[in-house]
Amino acid sequence: MQSCRNVRRTKIQPELKATTQAAQKEMERQIWLRAIYHFHVFHYRMPDMAAIAAVTPFVPSPLTIKMAMIASLFQIGDIDGVTLLSEDIHNIEVRIVPPKAALSFKAFLRYRSPPAVESEKGFDQTGSYYPSRPHMKEYAVFQDYLTVYVSPSRDTKNPAERALKNIRYLGAKDSMVTCIEVTEDSPEPNECAREMTTGLSGVAVFLADFKPEVSISNAQQLIPGSRDESIYEKKPYVLPGKIMTKGKSRIFVRAF
Repeated sequence: MQSCRNVRRTKIQPELKATTQAAQKEMERQIWLRAIYHFHVFHYRMPDMAAIAAVTPFVPSPLTIKMAMIASLFQIGDIDGVTLLSEDIHNIEVRIVPPKAALSFKAFLRYRSPPAVESEKGFDQTGSYYPSRPHMKEYAVFQDYLTVYVSPSRDTKNPAERALKNIRYLGAKDSMVTCIEVTEDSPEPNECAREMTTGLSGVAVFLADFKPEVSISNAQQLIPGSRDESIYEKKPYVLPGKIMTKGKSRIFVRAF
């Protein structure tokens, strides 16, 4: 009997140690920052969708928020903050609360680009030397604010707070935002977009985030153009609410 008890104790100890380490790591991350954003107009297409037929998910991806935090520190010249935050960015959790309501609409645009020689081809059908390319985008207008929660470590709290305050856009570059405030507060899970699991009801969307096993060693891995797509993944999420269709427009209404 004594030997059996020793065997059980030997098997349990590593599990207890792993559980204790996980709990300790979680305790170190008991900081949640809440950032509230006003969108002038929201423009972000779901990952892997063709631009001409893309629909808005009404919220940006967790990956988009993390990349925007790094970009905002670059834009204000906080290189030390970039270095510190980039080494922790893959560990940061993100929770997103969609607006109370939002209206999407299609916009027909023409992109113009200067020709190599203005007089070479003459005027186009619109009477301009600059050739144009038609394009369709879906935008959204929010009834109120978008709320974002992030969980930096205690060592990265200050640069994370600076980053959240200075974000200029979330999504495409014409999806400009104004940060209303950044405070310490914890998210309410029922109000947030959550990874899809059995039993969740709401609006299904595809969003992107870092893969759980990924570790970022330097900011170079996060610079657009040199970013490795293998470090992140696309997953289905559920927004708490419903969507109604009116003509070509869609109306999202949050449940909570």
